[in-house]
Amino acid sequence: MAVEIRNESPMPLVWDRDELVSGEWTDPWYPSRSGTIAPGATAEWRAEGDLFVAPTSGTEGRVWYNIGGDRGRQLYVHFNSPLIESQYGNTFHVWAPTGFAAAYSGGQGHHARLGIRFRESSRHQVRGFTPSLNGFQFRNSWNPSLPAMTVGYLWNRLLDELPQEAAEPLGIARVDDGWLPITHASAGLCGGMVFAVMDYFAAGKLPPVATTSPASEGDPLFRFIRDRLLDSFNIGGSGHRWLGYSSPHYPNGDEGFIQVAGLARGRSWVTYRDEWPRIRDDIDYGKLSPIGLIQTDSLDIGNNHQVLAYAYKQDGQTVQLWVYDPNHPGRDDLILQFDITDTTGEVHVNRIGYPGSQPRIFCIIRTDGYNPHAPPDGRQLSVRQKMERVTGLRHGRLPGDIGLPRPASLRQWLTSA
Repeated sequence: MAVEIRNESPMPLVWDRDELVSGEWTDPWYPSRSGTIAPGATAEWRAEGDLFVAPTSGTEGRVWYNIGGDRGRQLYVHFNSPLIESQYGNTFHVWAPTGFAAAYSGGQGHHARLGIRFRESSRHQVRGFTPSLNGFQFRNSWNPSLPAMTVGYLWNRLLDELPQEAAEPLGIARVDDGWLPITHASAGLCGGMVFAVMDYFAAGKLPPVATTSPASEGDPLFRFIRDRLLDSFNIGGSGHRWLGYSSPHYPNGDEGFIQVAGLARGRSWVTYRDEWPRIRDDIDYGKLSPIGLIQTDSLDIGNNHQVLAYAYKQDGQTVQLWVYDPNHPGRDDLILQFDITDTTGEVHVNRIGYPGSQPRIFCIIRTDGYNPHAPPDGRQLSVRQKMERVTGLRHGRLPGDIGLPRPASLRQWLTSA
């Protein structure tokens, strides 16, 4: 296991102590030799299992750094790479105090590398995106007579992509293709609305101003959203997760045979260790991040939901995600909040700003498979709105670098109709 720490904060990280439960530090990559990690600097240390002709143990250890030399504020890193390698064999825990954030990625596989970015806590946002402006003005509520699709059709297509050895233990079997049409307000077309909003944003346009959802089967916007709904489930890719994580047999925490054996991880690990870093990386790169909310553990996948993350703040172990929610148009204050400290139990997500009672969230996933499509109609951005997007780009990139149409010149793009 190799651990690389990049200090992006203005405070030095001063090595305090370390301990090994099993294995040994790999010479010369000892944590103590890094001493102090200055602001802007990077340090690396490594550990390996004990070796006697053949490996006899894995490696597990802990390292503490004092932030600014203050032992009352510490960055803590724990890693455990067991002897038996597997896809999910390695576990780790990275803890930072309030006022700071430790973002991490990687850490799995043989010769694993865990990357950690340590920085001060702050809000990060995709520039130029605001739900009240860039989202649809109508609610995710549709005429039940409109022919969208059925849960049965979607279920069977997702099941085709789920490994068969997993389907039976999770209690998943085929159903009638015509079962349960997804056309009523309780299910809606949320995934299609999320992908469509991303399409308008990528095209440098605003959605239509309509405050009621399309009521006609022939409406181009309805057909577009309906088609994008199917795209959002990523059938043929990782869409089978909608079934797997909705099963009553799928584990929540780290305890259990399939987790210990490294065959899979519970919903908490999926949410906090796998999916949250992917959402964070999207936003750091200036991209919107489509999110799936697993809101059932009884395989009633019509109760699941999709939203769009456009900003986040991590303060210590607490994460806040600002989202566009198709069920609540015009709201810029909707937040999903969770604590990433512990993966041993079930997922706990607090909805902030939401009205009334809301469904429980069992798991959060980052939706895969998005590719920009040309949306119908749409409104042009004003010069001011275009400028807000341009000033939000990092490293002086032109709009084409994040999916917007690349103009011959910046002036041409700002003044185009």
